[in-house]
Amino acid sequence: MTLLVNIATEDELSEAVAVRLVNGAFGEGKVGNRLGRKGSSYLIKKLPGLRQMAHREPVLVLTDFDDTNCAPSLIEKWSDGQAFPANLLLRIAVRETEAWLLADRNGVANLLGISPNKIPPDPEILDDPKRFLLNLARKAKREVRSELIAAKGATASQGLGYNRLLSAFVSSEWHIAEAAGRSASLSKAMVRLRELAGRTLQ
Repeated sequence: MTLLVNIATEDELSEAVAVRLVNGAFGEGKVGNRLGRKGSSYLIKKLPGLRQMAHREPVLVLTDFDDTNCAPSLIEKWSDGQAFPANLLLRIAVRETEAWLLADRNGVANLLGISPNKIPPDPEILDDPKRFLLNLARKAKREVRSELIAAKGATASQGLGYNRLLSAFVSSEWHIAEAAGRSASLSKAMVRLRELAGRTLQ
């Protein structure tokens, strides 16, 4: 029986990232159920079910750092004083998934048609990586700008094609090894997933 890894994420973009992470650690085609896409509060509500699922199959939960002061505080909040099952892996993007994308400076620069020098070498220090990326996108090549930037007068903070375009970038163009060299939280996520693969694939 093929071992599958279930993923639970906040949105379409973080799901694409989770798929890349699982494929890198476990091999292609090992993603099972794809849960979430409804924000962090939804993931917290689903944690009891994810705990039960982890007793049968590995589970990767990917969320953002957001306004929490530190990752251990966020993990403590989510765990509610109960240890997670060994096969449930909660990983946190500091501060947002977009920081992991920006860590591939050359890849994002090529996508936007800008100089890599406009992207900080340590994107985890950004207070709002998504806003930073959107600001970069305002000077991007037209076809990309139209996807990422919300239309004038729109209430959304991003364009209709934001998740679609960036998810496609993650799936095919994102240099994950290069990004991990500039993002400690991404690097740790990759290490923990390889450890999980080593335990469960034996």
